[in-house]
Amino acid sequence: MKIAVAGIGGIGGILGGALAKSGADAYFYVRGENLKAIRNGGLKVDSITLGSFIARPKAASDNAEELGAMDAVFVCCKGYALEAMCRGIAPMIESDTIVVPLLNGVEISGFMRPILPSCILADGIIWVFSHIEEPGHVVQNYGKCKIIFGMSDGSRPEKLGELASALDGAGIDTQISDDIALDSWKKYLSMCGNSVVLCYYGGNVGEVRGHEGYKKVLRSVAEEIVTVARAKGSEMPVEYVDKFVEGFSKLAPETINSLYRDLTSGKPADKTELRHIIGRMVEFGRQTGVPTPYHEAVYKRFAK
Repeated sequence: MKIAVAGIGGIGGILGGALAKSGADAYFYVRGENLKAIRNGGLKVDSITLGSFIARPKAASDNAEELGAMDAVFVCCKGYALEAMCRGIAPMIESDTIVVPLLNGVEISGFMRPILPSCILADGIIWVFSHIEEPGHVVQNYGKCKIIFGMSDGSRPEKLGELASALDGAGIDTQISDDIALDSWKKYLSMCGNSVVLCYYGGNVGEVRGHEGYKKVLRSVAEEIVTVARAKGSEMPVEYVDKFVEGFSKLAPETINSLYRDLTSGKPADKTELRHIIGRMVEFGRQTGVPTPYHEAVYKRFAK
């Protein structure tokens, strides 16, 4: 199975590195200094899950035509780069190619479908804490590495099972979902909810917990997401509001997340995932008629 990983950052680096190490027919769609480093010395991977090794793909290129048609393509980029990525990888995609986005957010395939050539377009989510240490070097210091993917209509194309087997063989815990929309909303609740709360209060988890009444805000933020998800047809259990509040109470006091870090470090809003994560909830709220006041307040504050 010919598999391309498009975007060799923290997520794509771990995924592509694991596939290349396993002997899979793996290709990297990668640019800039990262591409130079990988061509010169391979991709160095230091992972608490997979070990330390040098991964060498079958080929690495910033030219999709050079890499050729693929059986499967994993899309691993930031949300603000997704449209450009979809256009860039188009030459690798045929009608029977499986495309799996592994991005922060929800209902990613709906955004991608009008841009990509006809293909088998899935949705996916990944749990991994990893980053690019320097060009050609990806690090995962803690946590697990797990992928869930599936088709929005619940179908199971044969190639989906082949792809899951390739990932399992590469040491990545993989699951095919019969309800990937619901699974995506569950992860989105934690990721987007935490982003909104941290941005709303302007501090890390410990600083948020120092505010009187913060649990009421946590609950309201989670209720906005759960209500929108249900309005869009995903029957997210209402008890996930309680789980979100409970989970926040267990986070280390110094915890922040990548969106909050980017927004408070001086990055322009359009070079962060603000629109892709929080902005999408604002859009969904307006589409469904569900009020999302906390999401709207944070979005308006930072989208300047």
